[in-house]
Amino acid sequence: MGQPVRVLLVDDHAMVLEALASRLRVAPGVSEVVTASNGEAALQEALKSPFDIAVLDIELPGRSAFDLAAELLQRVRGTRVIFLSGFMSDILIEQALQVRASGYVVKGESVDAISRAIDAVSRGETYFSPQVRERIRFDLSRKSYVMDHAHPLSALTTRQIEVLRHLAVGQSVKDVAKLMHLSQKSVDSHKYRIMHKLAIHDRVELARYAIREGLTQP
Repeated sequence: MGQPVRVLLVDDHAMVLEALASRLRVAPGVSEVVTASNGEAALQEALKSPFDIAVLDIELPGRSAFDLAAELLQRVRGTRVIFLSGFMSDILIEQALQVRASGYVVKGESVDAISRAIDAVSRGETYFSPQVRERIRFDLSRKSYVMDHAHPLSALTTRQIEVLRHLAVGQSVKDVAKLMHLSQKSVDSHKYRIMHKLAIHDRVELARYAIREGLTQP
């Protein structure tokens, strides 16, 4: 590992957050670990005192982890992002690659995988769990990792995918609007476009599709 790094750890599950933070605080090469339970708190921490590496759980309340990552990378010079996820969905991996994440760790790995990811990223490398690495390749022309194959959900915007994930677990348009800080009219519009693009005609079919694509748990 190179110079000691400051780590921002973001997860909305308090038990997971504190367990990971305790583990990382004694990891070689980690000088400090600060925690946050949502995107807004994480952004405020990063703007107050920049971090070298942000470890973001993909399942955050409110704004999407991908939106947060994009803003962190734009506004906090030198910060690198590692995503932590319990989902093995091609479209989520693709979104992580689109925001130039330096790592994607699947929760099925041991806790030590996060330390290995931080170690690699602190040295200017990348870290992707083996299951993720099997699905991606390095594109020399773009000088970045891309998915091996195009995915049907690539036709959706990041926000539409987030709306789809909320709707698929049975949340109402009103609930989704509140969670995403959008108007109900906006969520309804996203819902219509999602169903049109995917040629899906009802909520049950939409939920089945999301589960099949690994966007949510059955």
